[in-house]
Amino acid sequence: MSPEEPASEESTTAVVVTASSVDEAIILGLTRLVSTRDEADIEILDEGSRGFLGIGAREARVRVTRRAPSTLPAAPHPKPGPAISEPKPVAVMGEPKSVMPEPTPAPVLPTSQPEPEKAVQIVSPAEVVAAPEPVASVEPAPTPKLRPVELQEKPRTERPSGALDRALIEKTALEVAKNLFAGFSIQYSVNWEQEDRPALWISLRGKDADIMVGPHAQTLDSIQYLFRTLLHRLTEGDYNVVLDADGYRKRRQRSLEALARKMADQAIKSGRNVRMKPMPAHERRVIHMILRKDKRVKTESFGKGHERAITIIPNIKEP
Repeated sequence: MSPEEPASEESTTAVVVTASSVDEAIILGLTRLVSTRDEADIEILDEGSRGFLGIGAREARVRVTRRAPSTLPAAPHPKPGPAISEPKPVAVMGEPKSVMPEPTPAPVLPTSQPEPEKAVQIVSPAEVVAAPEPVASVEPAPTPKLRPVELQEKPRTERPSGALDRALIEKTALEVAKNLFAGFSIQYSVNWEQEDRPALWISLRGKDADIMVGPHAQTLDSIQYLFRTLLHRLTEGDYNVVLDADGYRKRRQRSLEALARKMADQAIKSGRNVRMKPMPAHERRVIHMILRKDKRVKTESFGKGHERAITIIPNIKEP
C-alpha cells in the first residue's frame, strides 16, 4: 500500500477502531492485528469527546497499520569465528625435499547444530503498557460521576399565587445555572416578565450559547425542562421558567407574533376558520396571548400531543 492510499476500515494489515478513549482504541487495534507497538503505525483520527450530559459525545477513532517486514529493524547476525590458516611449507638446506605438513585433525562437530542467537529487543515500560497480550474483550472505561449540586431542597408547602419570593428564586436559578453549565463559555442573567403568569427568563450568552439551541430547538427545550424541574423542586410558587440561548426565544417570539396577526387577518378576510400548524405548548401560549387582545377573532386549541394546534375563529356578528 502506498503512503497516499488510505487504509481500509478492516483488512489484514490495517484497521480503524472506535472506542471510548484513544488508549482503548489503540489496544483493540493492536489486538486485532496481533502486533506490538513497535510493529505498527498508529494514527489518531479523532480524540473523541464526552460532551455534556450525553449531548455531543463521540467516540475516539484510531487507525492502526501493521508495518511491512522490510521496514522492521533487522536482527543482528552472529559474528563468524576466526579463520583457520593453513601451515606454510618449510624450506630445508641440502637435498631438495618437499616437507609435507602434518595433517590437521578435523574439528569435531557437534551432533546437533547450535541455534543462532536471537536478537534481544529492549522495550520501554510505556510500550509494555500500551501493547499488552491479546485479550478476548476489553470493558469500556467507567463514566466519571458528575459533581453533585450543593443545593438544599425546601419542603413543599401551599403558597398563594402571586406571593413569590423573587429574590430567593433568582438566587437559586443562578446557582442551578452555575452547576449545570460548568465547563462552558457561557454567561447567564435572569429577569422577570409578566405574561399570563409570572415568568422567569434565564438568558444565556457567550461562545457556547448557540450549541444549546440544537436542531429545531430540541436541545434547548430539553435543557429548559431539566432547568424548570430543578428550580420548581428547590423553590415555591406558581411561575413559569423560560430558558433562552443566544436570543433564540426572543427572535422566535417576534416571528410568532407576526404570524398570529397575519393568520387573524386571513380569517377575517375569508370569514372561515384558520388552522395553524402544530406547535409546542409555550409557542401556542404566545399565539393565544397576542390574539386575546384582538376582538375580531378568538382562538382554541384542538388535537392531542404533538398534533395539538391552534384554530383561529373569526367573530361574525349576527345581523
